[in-house]
Amino acid sequence: MNNKTPTRANVIVLKQILNLIPRGMINRHALETGVEAKARTFSVLSHLSAMLFAQLSHAIGLNDVCDWLRLKSAALARFGVTPPARNTLSNANKERSADFTVIPQEFIIGSKKAGWC
Repeated sequence: MNNKTPTRANVIVLKQILNLIPRGMINRHALETGVEAKARTFSVLSHLSAMLFAQLSHAIGLNDVCDWLRLKSAALARFGVTPPARNTLSNANKERSADFTVIPQEFIIGSKKAGWC
């Protein structure tokens, strides 16, 4: 009998994807795009993780993302990600530019345009 839930598998895949992206590259690109200046308590890594999780889990809305990440907060804490509150994630999506996710996406896909591969 398979006891693994889909969200558990998504958290494991999320960890593997985050291990592929160098942390220095995330921080450097956040500084270049100006996203780091808008981060107070919700880190850029946590925001990127929430957006990746939303894609991996096919979440319907921000409430699903926040609820699932809060349920998996112990697993997320092991790799430095804090689950967002609904208002925090909504505000981060509104205030921060989505440009900070472009380089990590291209890095994951292995795009030659990014120059990281």
